[in-house]
Amino acid sequence: MSGRVKFCDACKIDFSTLFRVQYKKQKKWVFVCRKCLLIFKKDNPAYRYGGTWKK
Repeated sequence: MSGRVKFCDACKIDFSTLFRVQYKKQKKWVFVCRKCLLIFKKDNPAYRYGGTWKK
C-alpha cells in the first residue's frame, strides 16, 4: 500500500502533509511544508492560509 505524497513547492522535498498557502502578491496557491510555511508566514502581509493536505 503506497501513501499519497506531494512535493513542497518551495524546497521540492516530498511530504505526506503540506499546507496550501498564498505568500506572494500574485495570489497563486501553492503547497508548502511546515518548515517553509513558518518562513513565509513570518511578517508577511501577503500570507494567506488555505487548508492542510494530508495523505
